[in-house]
Amino acid sequence: MSHSHTSRRQALQHLASLTAGFSLWSLQHSAAWAQNPADNPQNCAPPPPPGPATPFQGGKIAVKPRKSAFALTDAEIASLTKGWQGLRDITAQNPNSPTGWLRQSYVHCWACGGGTDGQQGEEIHSSWWFPPWHRAYLFFLERALVKASGDPDLRLPYWDWSTQSPSTQTFPQIYASTGSALYDPLRNPANVMPGARIPAAFVGPKAMSIVLNSPTYALFGGVNTAIGGGSPGALETIPHNHVHVWTGTDGSQSPNYGSDMGVLSTAARDPVFFAHHSNVDRMWSSWVAVDPSHTNPPDADWNGHAWNFYDENGVWTSMKVSDVVNSENLGYVYDSLATPTKPVRTAGASQPAPAENAALAHPAQPLVVLAAPQKRNLGTAPVTHKAALPEGFRKPLAALAANQSSRLYLLHIDDVTTPPDRSVSAKVYVNLPNANASTTTESPNFVGMISSVAKTTPANTAGHAAHHQAGIRYSFVIDEETARLIARDKAVTVTLVPVDSNGATPRRSQLNYGRITLTPLP
Repeated sequence: MSHSHTSRRQALQHLASLTAGFSLWSLQHSAAWAQNPADNPQNCAPPPPPGPATPFQGGKIAVKPRKSAFALTDAEIASLTKGWQGLRDITAQNPNSPTGWLRQSYVHCWACGGGTDGQQGEEIHSSWWFPPWHRAYLFFLERALVKASGDPDLRLPYWDWSTQSPSTQTFPQIYASTGSALYDPLRNPANVMPGARIPAAFVGPKAMSIVLNSPTYALFGGVNTAIGGGSPGALETIPHNHVHVWTGTDGSQSPNYGSDMGVLSTAARDPVFFAHHSNVDRMWSSWVAVDPSHTNPPDADWNGHAWNFYDENGVWTSMKVSDVVNSENLGYVYDSLATPTKPVRTAGASQPAPAENAALAHPAQPLVVLAAPQKRNLGTAPVTHKAALPEGFRKPLAALAANQSSRLYLLHIDDVTTPPDRSVSAKVYVNLPNANASTTTESPNFVGMISSVAKTTPANTAGHAAHHQAGIRYSFVIDEETARLIARDKAVTVTLVPVDSNGATPRRSQLNYGRITLTPLP
């Protein structure tokens, strides 16, 4: 099959012919509107607002639970389906309606790299905006579904991949019926089949513990890019990115060449996107609940930051981060929260330190595992870098390993760049130089992932920067278990293992990186 737009057009036409649940009006007009969505939108900008944005007023919606997509009743599934059918009908009648399926998906495109015209809104990935922006986006989409369905109790379900169960770490089959408005043909056929399980590296016990036990908001949700440049949190780099790409397909494979869930510019066209992100949002609520030391940024420039959205009535509305911190303000709570199955101690500066900490001299300068006079390229084979452990690091790391210190350490990999048209992923291991794609992640050696989701398909890179993730820093927690390995070996060994969307050795990969250092957690 040739690499062209034909694959998407044929798939959308096939979807229109299969979706018997759509209204007769939509079916009669589907041939026309199915041609409009290209593999990459040219212009994702929201329709021009009629005037200034109306400030959001929270606390006025009845609080209802968001439930697992695997636990919905037949009536709840019917209501959700009716809501999505209504949004598709709106687009069929008016493709430029801001409340319709297509323009709702463009909201995500606008904030995640923009269209092929080179225009975009504020980038919300690899920064501390990642959790609050998506919570706001899901809220407005949820309200549009409520209106379209006529069901005031409708709330978005969550794709519960965080629970360690073969029944929930699979594709939710309510989205898999070709006769439903929840269906999208542009998914990986093998992975959406019943029983196909998401790799443990992405959602297994250690992966979820890394996310939920992140000691700071920056390590969990991302950093303030105005101060430190781009740096994503574990929530984005481990489960978020990988479930996206696992659901879509690799950028070089038919039928979709990475469209919809596999590419950020089209991901929100798939209704399952919102179930996935509902669980991402649930992880934020869960992280706060796991430990009293887990607190959101107190900064005024975080809490006061605002974005504008069209609400379900087409009203241009301004919503601040402070409006979304408490989900009850938005009319929902989660029926349950995620908990780490393998807790790791999240000691840090925010927690009381034992007396031994005062006697420890933590190094002021980083341990340089890899200097950066030039960038290195990670292809399809693992790469290892090693540095001897200096005397100044031995005592504090040994104290951490022996639970005599609460000061954690961070491994940093700087200046990571990836291409805009390819999803890239690599597992990061410490002091396991023989690690490869098949090596388990359920060990102290595994500390996290480097990853990115493609913004565009290979044939449509015009308008995008040469590297959409330029200069990104990835940071990984070194806890007492990992410190024990380093202290034992008197050396730090960092192994980068490239993997594909199924956790196997990729057929191709392109990831550049610079300096690697080890520092105490501030």
